[in-house]
Amino acid sequence: MVMEEDQLDEVVEIARGLMDEEEVRARPGPQQPQKGFTMTDDDIKLLKAKHTFLNDFSDNFIRLTPIGDLMKIESTAMKARELERSREADDKLAANKAALLTTFTAVKEGKDNRQSVLHPARFMAGAACSSTRQWLAAREVLGTSSLPAVGSYDMTSAGLAGHVSAKGWAELHNMASGKLSIRMFSINSCGTRVSGKKTGDEEDPMDVGEFKLALRAMRTAFQLALPWNHSVLALEGFFHQNNFCSSDLANVEKRAFFLVKFTDYVLGQNADRWRDSEPFLTAGDLKAAWSSFFGSQPHASLKGQGQKKPQQGPRQGSQRQVDPRIALGTVPSG
Repeated sequence: MVMEEDQLDEVVEIARGLMDEEEVRARPGPQQPQKGFTMTDDDIKLLKAKHTFLNDFSDNFIRLTPIGDLMKIESTAMKARELERSREADDKLAANKAALLTTFTAVKEGKDNRQSVLHPARFMAGAACSSTRQWLAAREVLGTSSLPAVGSYDMTSAGLAGHVSAKGWAELHNMASGKLSIRMFSINSCGTRVSGKKTGDEEDPMDVGEFKLALRAMRTAFQLALPWNHSVLALEGFFHQNNFCSSDLANVEKRAFFLVKFTDYVLGQNADRWRDSEPFLTAGDLKAAWSSFFGSQPHASLKGQGQKKPQQGPRQGSQRQVDPRIALGTVPSG
């Protein structure tokens, strides 16, 4: 925890008071030894080895100062050092940020094939601006054309090998595509053909656990293929901030169905925004988008609704009531 300015002044004042006491005790003259205990030279040597800050004090001061006061001095010194380090870090970050406006890195020409030959510019520090600004800058450079799609990114290192279908890699590289679906990042869907059509009413095979894994796979795939595109990071951040909308979906029968449907909706909206040169939906935007989306769902049924109702017996008067003994053949029907 970083101390405030007034707290630092109080700590420094305490330290100065203790130092003044040291000077008084170090003056020649009769000293009052501590009652009941006299610290030997071996004790002082052991203390200095264990608490290195005591090396700055004389043996006489250590011998005459209560152990509790020595520990207070150590605590004060540690807090002062921690505050100093924190200030140094804050000052360094602020200075580096200010220098960005006047410091430019010359990017040399070279070759890059995304696999065996990597240009040194790939290892420059990340852009220290807003994610939406990167998105719009990329839109100006790339336009609406899709990038050459490959599926050889190292998903294995993240423990996600086989989670992205070929269709998913192809659609991911096309920023203007409205066919991208989170189902393309589910390992259970990779063995089957994913059409990419978003009917919105199809039966979704995912449960919430599978959805979370598919979301992680999609975020990792975007990070590897399009590191400047943080739209899926924003989507993942929204879900984590809101505990995957558990409060709204607490009484909903098929939670994953709505999570998948909303995710595909957001992917489509971001594709439209890319085509229109507009920023992607941030985590803050997605909170309002979810409220509007979920509230407009006509089939947001609660648990128990939509299930088959138990069959009721014939209404009285509509059919003749049959004695169960007759049905079993135990009594004659006459």
